[in-house]
Amino acid sequence: MSSFVFARRCLSLFVLAPAALAGTLVVPHGFNVETHADVGPLMLPLPDGGALLSTGSFGAAGISRRLPDGSVIPFATGFGSLAGAAISPVTGQLVVGDSFGPVALHVLTDTNGDLDCLDAGEDMPHPVALPVLPNGVAPLPFEMIFKPGTDELFVSGSTPFSVSPVLGVVVKIAGGTASVFAEGLGFAAGIQWSGDTLYVADVDALSFVGRVVRLTDGNADGDAVDAGEASDFASGLSGGSDLVIAADGSVYVSGLFDLGSFTGSVGRLLPDADHDGTSDGVDEGFIHGAEFTAGLSLSEGPGGLQPGVAGDATLIVGDFGFDGDLFVRTAPFAGTELSGTVANNHKFTLTVTGEPGAGALLVMSLDLQGITIAGIGDLGVGFTAPHLVLALAPLDAGGASATSIVLHGMDGLVGTAFAAQGFTLQGGEVGIGDALSLVIAP
Repeated sequence: MSSFVFARRCLSLFVLAPAALAGTLVVPHGFNVETHADVGPLMLPLPDGGALLSTGSFGAAGISRRLPDGSVIPFATGFGSLAGAAISPVTGQLVVGDSFGPVALHVLTDTNGDLDCLDAGEDMPHPVALPVLPNGVAPLPFEMIFKPGTDELFVSGSTPFSVSPVLGVVVKIAGGTASVFAEGLGFAAGIQWSGDTLYVADVDALSFVGRVVRLTDGNADGDAVDAGEASDFASGLSGGSDLVIAADGSVYVSGLFDLGSFTGSVGRLLPDADHDGTSDGVDEGFIHGAEFTAGLSLSEGPGGLQPGVAGDATLIVGDFGFDGDLFVRTAPFAGTELSGTVANNHKFTLTVTGEPGAGALLVMSLDLQGITIAGIGDLGVGFTAPHLVLALAPLDAGGASATSIVLHGMDGLVGTAFAAQGFTLQGGEVGIGDALSLVIAP
């Protein structure tokens, strides 16, 4: 009996669940997004399975440490504006940047083993200062990374906007000295190694048009300032902040902006399959609907950051104005489709889509707020009002499972708003389909 009549008869069976914050990101099918509230956004994953989190506010920033058991403790204080952090793969040294304080680069060391760097002598200036550029000032750090397998620290950044001209660079710190590794940038932002190539997100200081630049020390002289050593992997972007590189060669870039909807997004730059040095395609709205996307962190298993149950990855997305992060996980394909008319004395059909053979669930709820289920993702339906969960037949060879709902003689339900959302079950995982917001018409 697949009808709203059935739903009304089963009100006594409805259960309640606590509400939670639901995220605003829109992700492609084959991915789930989970809003993960915390004391602050992710700053740096730690080798022990914990993480450093950015806390405080501009001018009074701090760092908290999330321990492997999930508890959070204060870690370091006294920063103006946190600007990147990196751990040397050789020495284990932790370096933290500050773009609005008297010290640009800090070395943090937990000397007494109490899991923080709040004690005397545990927060020291880096022994090497960033170089003064031709406009008379040193760059402010934005991001930093050690070259894999080395103790060479690379710092991106630019001179203050109040100084003319703005000069963006990547600085290399090695052997106790600092030198300009790359120049000619605007607001140099996120950096990431792929083999011997350093990718940099860059935004023009005047037009604010973004690009991703590839830097390679072709003549092994310790820099990438010579002809042919810097090239655009992608250009004409609507901004650029952080970036990560997936195992398949795709580059994901945050800090993009949709002027049409005034929302932030994460773009995907397709791999360079034809080996011409540039991305084979740009999708600026791969993930969209955020306020303004910031830090990115990617962890991949054998399946990589690919949609569907065969994928095996999590992309963590920071969003300004939100204390926490948005986890974008690979998941079974799932969609929700509507046909027919949602009205009294009419029939409509809801269809759950995905890969053939997957299990299917359909949820209808008068709670439109949605909840977040840890480890699965953000739902578009909630459970604090009457709701119904229907187990549908497995998806057929065309990847669909449908149920028809008849509203007959339901005058009292006209004007009622409800949400419908489909879910797929495959390989022990849950795929979250689109949530449909519906109103029963006369």
